[in-house]
Amino acid sequence: MSSAQSPARRPRRPWRWLLRLLLTGVVLLAVVVGMSWYEVTHTKLERLELTSTKVTGRPLKVLQITDLHTLRFTPQRDDVIRMAQEQEPDLIAVTGDFVNTTTTDMSRVDAWFAKLVATGIPVYAVPGNHDHWGDHYPAVLDMLEGNKVTVLLNRHERLDGAWGKLDVIGTDDYYTEHGDLTEAMAGTREDAYRLVLTHSPEIHPDLAKSPADLAICGHTHGGQVRIPGIGGIIAPGQGWFPHYDKGLFDVGTSKLWIDSGVGQTAPLRLFDQSQISLVTIAPA
Repeated sequence: MSSAQSPARRPRRPWRWLLRLLLTGVVLLAVVVGMSWYEVTHTKLERLELTSTKVTGRPLKVLQITDLHTLRFTPQRDDVIRMAQEQEPDLIAVTGDFVNTTTTDMSRVDAWFAKLVATGIPVYAVPGNHDHWGDHYPAVLDMLEGNKVTVLLNRHERLDGAWGKLDVIGTDDYYTEHGDLTEAMAGTREDAYRLVLTHSPEIHPDLAKSPADLAICGHTHGGQVRIPGIGGIIAPGQGWFPHYDKGLFDVGTSKLWIDSGVGQTAPLRLFDQSQISLVTIAPA
């Protein structure tokens, strides 16, 4: 009695699995690069809404732009100005790092500030660490002043309007140890909304002891790469998985808003799109 022959086995080809693994890796890398490119070159508008008993009229609207880092892409530069103008804010706050440490040609940033001021919206600015580093700091200040930007270096100005009383307070950069919030706030009014413009969250120990209502800053880039549900990966001065990375924080009796910024020093963003912020403070 004959038995049926078993079918011949196909020879194993492990290279096929290696090829599939390689192709999967290439596809994933392409997706990550594509997402990062989009998030680097396309700026979104973030919104923050707060209330205060010090705002006695209509809501106060503050448009924050931070961490330009020369903003290399022309369409993006124009989009930022268009988006800012469309919100019809009461003031625009540009909170540092207008250029990079290695910047020698400020013509693009100069032209951008000229367009921003041409909107007719009051523009206030404070410097960041990259503005201080290198030999270009005096030229940065000259560029701002030449464009009629109000630069607040450890001082404040009053900007009262339909929203009530407002003291706009600006500090020099805390990351490079030039900031002095106490000096900047000296003479501010108790019944005015006290808004602090600064570059980095390193202000938080002084902010916790101050009577400021709100401070807005940048510097962290939101961690540059964010893990959903966890937050930023790394921030200068804070290291890995920083506490003050992005968003709204309670600091003493004050609040601190950290915007992740428009530009970047590394050509990468992931789950952390380029952004500007519209901060609206309504009557409580």
